[in-house]
Amino acid sequence: MGKKHKSFVESKDVAVELAKSVADVEEQKAKRKVELHHNKVSALKTRPQEKGGTSSKARLERAKAAVAAKAARAKKEKAKLRKKGRSSVGDGDTSESQSKPQESPQKSGGEAKKKRVTFG
Repeated sequence: MGKKHKSFVESKDVAVELAKSVADVEEQKAKRKVELHHNKVSALKTRPQEKGGTSSKARLERAKAAVAAKAARAKKEKAKLRKKGRSSVGDGDTSESQSKPQESPQKSGGEAKKKRVTFG
């Protein structure tokens, strides 16, 4: 008893038609994938060009960034003034402080320095 070959189709014409239909189905799938990818890419390209106005979220983010930057600048200025005041008093370098009058920011009361008062 020899080995019996398996036969899935009766004639070669049916086998060719089956192979052709499988190839057509696979080709259609590939075309759909290409179209979907092409549509996504073209949609991504057109989005940045279409500017219909800024969203409220974007405006809010910009406003927050501006406020944070302003606060950071104010903090740096305040630190510079503090450092400048400390360095002119703490260094003991009299030549610089004598040649230049002391530059301290004036308070809203109009006084440059606070006067000390003792009760006793």
